[in-house]
Amino acid sequence: MQSVDAAGLGIGDGYPPRIMGVLNVSEESPYDPSVYDDPGEAARYVDEELIDEGAEIVDVGLESANKRFEVLSAEEELDRLHVAVETIESVSGDAVFSIETRYAEVAEAALAAGFEMVNDICGFADPEMPVVCEDHDVAVAKMASPPDLERPGAVEAVDWAARKGPEWAAEADYVDMVYEALGQNGLTEKTIVDPAFGGWSEAKTTDDDRATFDRLREFRALGRPMLVSINRKNFLGELVDRGTDERLPASLAATAMAVERGAHVIRTHDVAETRDAALVGAAFADRPSGVRDGGV
Repeated sequence: MQSVDAAGLGIGDGYPPRIMGVLNVSEESPYDPSVYDDPGEAARYVDEELIDEGAEIVDVGLESANKRFEVLSAEEELDRLHVAVETIESVSGDAVFSIETRYAEVAEAALAAGFEMVNDICGFADPEMPVVCEDHDVAVAKMASPPDLERPGAVEAVDWAARKGPEWAAEADYVDMVYEALGQNGLTEKTIVDPAFGGWSEAKTTDDDRATFDRLREFRALGRPMLVSINRKNFLGELVDRGTDERLPASLAATAMAVERGAHVIRTHDVAETRDAALVGAAFADRPSGVRDGGV
């Protein structure tokens, strides 16, 4: 397992699980407590609700990734970047600041302005993204996704028959597709893989997320640290029959299990509680090399 140095923060086997807190500067974002458009207020939120509570990475989103909203262009994201930059300049606490974007152009501008990591929800669909990250020598979280900037996370939308062959496509299940999608367009030396939990497409089901979670250890075979974003996700709510506001206990149980199964970074809105759950999972984690379990 290859560890990653994210601006001095070690990520991988042999390091504690890292908590990634979330800040959104997008008016569309559905989770109101993390959304700010004033840099001063945003900085206070980051200091008091994220860093002080245990977040070592702060992921800043410029737009909502929810499929219900129109995808912003790179130019529209760049128009919002100044709020994110002013925010991190005003934060007093110590954290690695990650920019969530699908565009290499936006990543380039953010890294030049002080960001130290990239969270690419389109899995290097922009072919210049890995180049930018390597040029700046930064860690990059790569979410499983088709090579399409308009369809983040929709791995079933890939023409797998053309890419892997008709026989592979006929036999592959959803988790096989996620695994292969993570390998598309390569991995940088500082890539962190993300198996794409959540409702990224109309075709994806909560059963798909459950299968991915069940086989989480297999992603260790990619040889890179793993990020999971499972906080209050629908597949957990369905298991316990709870709405989003009542899913924290289920999220914490899943966090401990995810870390025990090999996750190194947990992306969350509930920082303090998630930190504790992650530490419990780490205390009982076994770290064998990843082995694909009957994949095709």
